[in-house]
Amino acid sequence: MDQQTSADVSGLLRRVPLFSAFPEADLKTLQRACRPKRLARGAQLFGAGDPADGFFVIVSGRVKIYQLSAKGDEQILHLYGAGQTFGEAAMWGETSLPAYAEAVEPAVVLHVRRTTLEEMIRTNPKVALEMMAGLSAKLQEFERLIERLSLREVPARLAGILLAMSKDARTNTFRLEQTKRELAAQIGTVAETLSRALKKLQTAGLIEVRGSEIRILDPGGLEELAEG
Repeated sequence: MDQQTSADVSGLLRRVPLFSAFPEADLKTLQRACRPKRLARGAQLFGAGDPADGFFVIVSGRVKIYQLSAKGDEQILHLYGAGQTFGEAAMWGETSLPAYAEAVEPAVVLHVRRTTLEEMIRTNPKVALEMMAGLSAKLQEFERLIERLSLREVPARLAGILLAMSKDARTNTFRLEQTKRELAAQIGTVAETLSRALKKLQTAGLIEVRGSEIRILDPGGLEELAEG
């Protein structure tokens, strides 16, 4: 592990909810036990059915989590960036991974093995309580995803995604990090329907679109649409 990557990993682990209560010694133990994995754009990290022997922390780059329909169509469930984690629920359930993970750009991913965490819990049982709190937050995230995909129309789903992007960027003007095809798959639709939804939001005066740049003109109106 080079010095820069080591520093990046150390900083990220401190911000991961599951490890927020770890003392310095435990963080160092955890870091020593984890090896970063470098992924080229388009490289698959895991496939549906692979053993869930750990979870992942993104050090840099972006990774999409997706499923395939019976026809082979891709449904993007999540798009994760630096500092975000995925795979915790499957790991603790000791089940197989339910989806696919692929780098959408060059990425560095940290694999945190279940056996490493189990040993740390045996050493300090309080660690388990902090991990449970972090896992609960992830479960709530999945519940919101299911609601968005099953109960809301495409414009409402799109509004919710744009608001989340704006929050992450900390500004009402930001650039799409994914292609429109990837964004369409993320909200459970196709590119043509996404284009119509974008136009609808523009016509309503909620957003302005210039190429890959999105400007939110009416945050309140967009939030009202997102909430259905």
